[in-house]
Amino acid sequence: MVRNVSQFTLYSALLLTFIASSNALAFDKLTATVDKNPAMLDESITLTLEANAALPRDAFDTSVLEQDFKVVRTSVSNQMRKINLRESVSTTWTTILFPRTTGRLRIPAIKIHSIQSAPIDILVVPVSQASAQTRDIFMSAEVLPEQGYVQQQLTYQVKLFLAVELERGSLQVPTVDNVIMQQMGEDLETTAIQNGKRYRVIERNFSIIPQQSGVLRLPSPIFEGSIRTRNRGSFGGLFNPSKAVNQIGPEVTIDIKPIPQGYNEAWLPSEFVQINESWSTDLSNFTVGEPITRTITLSAIGVDGSVLPPIDDRLPPSIKAYPDQPQLNTVNKDNTLIAQKVTNMALVPSREGNFVLPEIKVPWFNTLTQTTEYAIIPAQAILVQPAILNPSSAINPVQNNLGDNKSLPVPVQVTDWAERPWYQQALPWQISTLLVLVLWGCSIWFAPKTIPLGKPQASNTHKAISFNTLLQTVDKRSFKYIEQDCKQWLSQNYPHQATLYGYTQALKNIGFSDAITAMYAYMYDNQGDELEVRAQLKLALTYLQANDKHAKTPLAPFYPDN
Repeated sequence: MVRNVSQFTLYSALLLTFIASSNALAFDKLTATVDKNPAMLDESITLTLEANAALPRDAFDTSVLEQDFKVVRTSVSNQMRKINLRESVSTTWTTILFPRTTGRLRIPAIKIHSIQSAPIDILVVPVSQASAQTRDIFMSAEVLPEQGYVQQQLTYQVKLFLAVELERGSLQVPTVDNVIMQQMGEDLETTAIQNGKRYRVIERNFSIIPQQSGVLRLPSPIFEGSIRTRNRGSFGGLFNPSKAVNQIGPEVTIDIKPIPQGYNEAWLPSEFVQINESWSTDLSNFTVGEPITRTITLSAIGVDGSVLPPIDDRLPPSIKAYPDQPQLNTVNKDNTLIAQKVTNMALVPSREGNFVLPEIKVPWFNTLTQTTEYAIIPAQAILVQPAILNPSSAINPVQNNLGDNKSLPVPVQVTDWAERPWYQQALPWQISTLLVLVLWGCSIWFAPKTIPLGKPQASNTHKAISFNTLLQTVDKRSFKYIEQDCKQWLSQNYPHQATLYGYTQALKNIGFSDAITAMYAYMYDNQGDELEVRAQLKLALTYLQANDKHAKTPLAPFYPDN
């Protein structure tokens, strides 16, 4: 059985080889024809090449046509005929060509094996020489404005004029090196009348942004489609066949200017640039330790968002900025690009006083007046108020073992007060309170004993559970929830403050202050390592919990008399 299969395979191969050699031997004729002569510059020419044999698809090399013609595509078909018991085989190549220039052009003799076709001379006439009334389809292309600068947006506009019914079609716009090119919006459809003839006009616009100066050549756009013929025939032309059409638009050449000599600023070519700012709250609400969000928006017409320069973020040393990642947006409005860069930054002042936010100046080159201009946010003065504390329930500074005590403010000298005997330190209200507690204790001691019905209070246990929950939040949850839980836990153990920075000002614990500052730096500016920030905050909270007794002792006033 295996032997029979092998023999069959061998016989098949020999038969195919014999047929191929027979076709090659029978190949003795190669004919080339064109569908029109003369032809207009923007019209396609269909070259048909037919061989009287079955030949490979790549037997015809179209590169011989590239000198005078633009080759769009080539299709190949094979056909077998049988007439009066005589068989014939043919191979046909159909190639769509567009002439590159006007005048007399030649399709050279095409050679396949040892057989070649006859050359064809074609007369190509300019479009202006053709009668406009006889044209059913044509294209136009232009660039607005006609010249520009490097990295400036230009509009490439292609229009297709149709005086016949279009069944289907596609428009091809070749890409160009060193040019950012993208279609703007959907195709627009209008009507126009030229030389008394009504046309359906399909318009497509492209944004082109050249990346280097010099002469920019935009290749011709090409339209391929099919139209319905005008032969009415039977049934009033209901079943008229379609006709393939190919049309090419003009090539456009423009001059791209370089950056002007002597221009040393960041290059931003535009017709209009604007910068403005907004604040999350009124500027009179600046308070030590409390963040305020500043939003700066830079807008430019006729450029891509990638060329917008960075915003100058210089600030006074006592105001720390935590900027977010800038948001870049580019939109199309009326075939013009509008680029925007939005920068949000949280400003946190570290001390009170009067400060000046520096001027923000963005240079740009006006392509209309060809001069350098500036978009400016003027300098502005701000007053930073001190942190709002709760003086009636102020907190004693907790001894700090986590940071450098050198940065603490100089404390009020109270050493002689602490060295006095306890009965000299006691104030009248403290003595009266002690007497009340003694009397209350005696009443409890001598009162009749009753059996408690409920469970004893477990305030210490509740505090431990609350603190463990806070530590779990620090370990696992986002910093937004850590901030909320920290404020809740601190309010349970210390007099209430409006913000975490309020607690840092009241506690005067450098380790805790550094941990909160590191947390906000990571939240607003993604600075530092997340695990290290969590560990630092956990250590600071643990130290505060271990020294919780300081929050329950009588405290000296914030502003003691001298």
